[in-house]
Amino acid sequence: MRRLLAALLASTALSAQAGDAATDAAITARIAQIRAMPVAANASAAGAQRRELDAAWRFFGDFREDAVPLLRRELAAELRSPRPSQQLLLDAACFLAAYGTESDKPFAVQAALAINPDAALDGPQLFRLMHAAAASRDTRLLPQVDRAFLRKDVSIPLPQQGSTIDETGVRALLYGRFGAAGERHLAAQLRDPAVAKPVLDVLQLVGSPASVPAVELLLQSADMEIFTRAVNFLVRAGGPQGREALLALKPQGLSKEAVQFFTPMRLQLAQPPAPQAGKGILPDAEVRRQLEVLEANGGHYAGVDPSAIAQSRLPKQELLERLARIRERSFARATNEALADIDTTSALLNAISYRNQ
Repeated sequence: MRRLLAALLASTALSAQAGDAATDAAITARIAQIRAMPVAANASAAGAQRRELDAAWRFFGDFREDAVPLLRRELAAELRSPRPSQQLLLDAACFLAAYGTESDKPFAVQAALAINPDAALDGPQLFRLMHAAAASRDTRLLPQVDRAFLRKDVSIPLPQQGSTIDETGVRALLYGRFGAAGERHLAAQLRDPAVAKPVLDVLQLVGSPASVPAVELLLQSADMEIFTRAVNFLVRAGGPQGREALLALKPQGLSKEAVQFFTPMRLQLAQPPAPQAGKGILPDAEVRRQLEVLEANGGHYAGVDPSAIAQSRLPKQELLERLARIRERSFARATNEALADIDTTSALLNAISYRNQ
């Protein structure tokens, strides 16, 4: 009986080893298939490749414990290659970022830096990699983001929500993850007329009065679209500094169209309300609790009243610092709901910046 049991256990172990070997071989074959994928010649070929890649992801997901170490090994090897497979860099890094361990996160940064932004890669998948890598705040990634997303229009379909994140939202979600460094980088890009318009659109969501000097220079632009975007930024995100820049703008030298657009706005700016801390519709302790909830929930306003924050008696600097942190956390959520929450936080930051204390 003991001999029979031992034989049965040995047979089971051999069978498991054979199964593991077969699984590893199948995973390795999928990885080799990804590595060998040629650049898609057209949209039809790209679609077929995406279906193959989706099938590979499902297979890796079914055997995650086996797939993660093999993908980790192959990605490390690819990163050492003088001519790495762009597709394997992208998909292996994305899978590890999504399903690997904390120690796998640096792979996302390394792969994102090694990616050629001009390669014919799937835009939404490249966004996922860059968004994951941007959590590191490694500023070496910013030129990669510029080439892949600022100088190209990439939108992200969200089939489960039945919506799409547009190009401006995609850019905001990427640059916003870098905090103040992302804003400084964007402000510097305003010197390039080729990207001034999309940069101004993104600054509406990620910007602050720190960008006023760079944006103010564009008030002299003959391009009406740039001019209106610059004015809108200074009103919506520039705080008192933005208001001062607009009040200092002289109609002389502006086009007739610019004067028509700006004159009514200037009259409103000349007599703005003087926002002060309100009557405090909620106790300070409750407002702080709501701010803590916001920060913990990544800036999600469900159950939080923005007007209570705007009217609270909390010190101006405390509110600005806490809301800035909340907005930065919000960029981790790649959804349109997050972008709406970010817009709300940006409006609060701008309004509170007018307070005296």
